Amino acid sequence: MKKKAKKKVNRKQLLLEQTKRLALAASYSLLTLLLAISIAWVVLAKQNFLFGLWHDHGGIAEGINTYGPENRYKTGFGETSRAERLRLFAAINTAVHRGGAGLEQITYQSPALAEPQRLLREPEVVHLQDVANLIDKLVILAMMALVLWLGVCAYQMLVCQSIPKASQQLIGLGIWLLPVFVGLAIIGPVSVFNTLHEWVFPDGHQWFFYYQDSLMSTLMLAPRLFGWIAAAIGILALAVYALLQLLLSLLLRLVRR
Repeated sequence: MKKKAKKKVNRKQLLLEQTKRLALAASYSLLTLLLAISIAWVVLAKQNFLFGLWHDHGGIAEGINTYGPENRYKTGFGETSRAERLRLFAAINTAVHRGGAGLEQITYQSPALAEPQRLLREPEVVHLQDVANLIDKLVILAMMALVLWLGVCAYQMLVCQSIPKASQQLIGLGIWLLPVFVGLAIIGPVSVFNTLHEWVFPDGHQWFFYYQDSLMSTLMLAPRLFGWIAAAIGILALAVYALLQLLLSLLLRLVRR
């Protein structure tokens, strides 16, 4: 009877230990992924999210040429040069990463205009200011994730003397990401995109713009550009994630000496 009781205790302890390891792996993998995404965002933001590439090969140029002349409020945008479009996107990118400063001063020039014309209408300025405010909040969340990640890494290295195995990290990520992918498959990416906008941005602030009403939307051919940017962030984030594993493995060797 004592041996059976002992076996039951051992099984319970083993289950608790496995649960603890899985919880640590899930926390570690999620925080590492968030850090990798944040680093990828910063790197790509410095490169204007590769807008020139998407302009030339992602259908952006064709969209501007089609919808630019159809704008009901602005003229001459369809005749803008590639360099001018890249400059405009860079100006918007810089502004939203600096709290929205300078959005109202962005102007565009084309051969069809006698003088520069203001790019953004008031509803677009308000929307991009909301985007800037959101980015500021995400920066705070990214910093919090970094602090938590450092704490988890310190625990893994100093207490556990290891980092989660690749299989454990995959399971951990699956716990977090599987419901997201299932939701996207069931609801649809467009519906999710629209719902997130409704949740994130203030009530009464316009966030949906027809191409004929918004040079901002035309310039970005929204949401197509966002898809390209998301793909670039995802690919780079995976590379950063792998690099972080390598760096932590090397650091762990030093700790074990």
